[in-house]
Amino acid sequence: MLKHIKKIVAQSPLLQVTSFNSFSIVVKLITSFAVSKLIALFLGPSGLTYIGNLRNALSVLQNFITGGLVKAAVRYSGENKHDEFGFKTFISTLLWVLIFLSLVVFILVYGFSESLSNLVFDQPSYSFVFKWLSVLLPIYGMNAFMLSVLNGLNHFKKVIKINLFTHILNLLLFGYCLYFYGLNGALMAIIILPSASLVLTCIIARKHLKVFKIDLKLWTTLQVKNFGQYAFMTMISAISFPLVYLGIRQYLTAQINIDAAGYWEANFRLSTFYLIFMQSLLNLYILPKYVQAKSLKEFRGIAMGFYKQILPLFAFGLIILFLLRKYLVLIVFSEEFMPVTSILGWQMIGDFFRISALVLVYQFHAKKMVWHYVLTDLFLAIGLYFSAILGVQYFDITGVVIGHAFTYVVYFLIILFIFRKSILNIKVNFQSTNDN
Repeated sequence: MLKHIKKIVAQSPLLQVTSFNSFSIVVKLITSFAVSKLIALFLGPSGLTYIGNLRNALSVLQNFITGGLVKAAVRYSGENKHDEFGFKTFISTLLWVLIFLSLVVFILVYGFSESLSNLVFDQPSYSFVFKWLSVLLPIYGMNAFMLSVLNGLNHFKKVIKINLFTHILNLLLFGYCLYFYGLNGALMAIIILPSASLVLTCIIARKHLKVFKIDLKLWTTLQVKNFGQYAFMTMISAISFPLVYLGIRQYLTAQINIDAAGYWEANFRLSTFYLIFMQSLLNLYILPKYVQAKSLKEFRGIAMGFYKQILPLFAFGLIILFLLRKYLVLIVFSEEFMPVTSILGWQMIGDFFRISALVLVYQFHAKKMVWHYVLTDLFLAIGLYFSAILGVQYFDITGVVIGHAFTYVVYFLIILFIFRKSILNIKVNFQSTNDN
């Protein structure tokens, strides 16, 4: 039986990447749990709030420093890997974009460090964090782009290995800084990690660094324009969804109580934990494969391969987690959060259709279908918000997750309709994927 399973995995590149990636995800979950425990033990609730606030701010700034171009880097590195001049032009243009954005972010973040400290921490005394962050963010951008290029060149195992050691480094660095320097050390560890990650990337992928040969004279306005379309696509999600989630929490607090908002947040965090694997796999394997697909038959084969090989495993995993939900809540949180068990099922239904849709949505990024992505994403954000508001009026806190499930079912059907020719009729010209 074991030999048969090994043979199946050996014959499927997707399953090989999945198995290797699974180990990295498990390590990430373990280290994330350990970091959370350290925060709780050494800093308490107030410290956890500071850490969470900084991570939210960091997420926004990281999106700005990369210009939303991480997926663009995957696509164009894959497209140009056999064209030396085109690849050098792409890399040089990407570097110029990073330099420009780094200067803008440095000026704004450093200049308004006290204002940002007041906004994030409600006091100006942590302005030093943002001053350091303004200097370190470009290093994060460089590391993010290098990983994306390696991903686009199909160096999947190298990327996973880098991520694996980054998770371990995160725990060690955070634990050290927290133990010796308290809250200030913990905050600094969070912003220092991307710099240390770049060192890991250069060490682990040292044999592949030759692909990053740069000639700053090789850049094109057309490439910048193409980058702009990706930035537009990414920024829509980066802005709209955080606002939607904030609005839902505020509505729950106002209509029910703050505990209800906390239960929903706990439910959302659990969802994030088990979705890490699937979203990581989509970024690591599906997107680069879509970029390289030259026909509808290839695109359909990639999508259907995921549906047949991976989606059933995901569904089975959700069922197991649902059956063990009480133990899951006790392990991750505490008995105080047991009401989460009554709403987690609807969340999982929505998440199943979410992944089902994302398998096809990644084609929007791969083939630069900007308006398809923007309009469906806006529909999703608006749908999640208003379905939650309506659901609360009829079903209390359960209404939020019922709305979540309903919205993602509708979203999946819309995405399936957009790709109806691509999935159901492989004889249609590939260009029609962009015209649907």
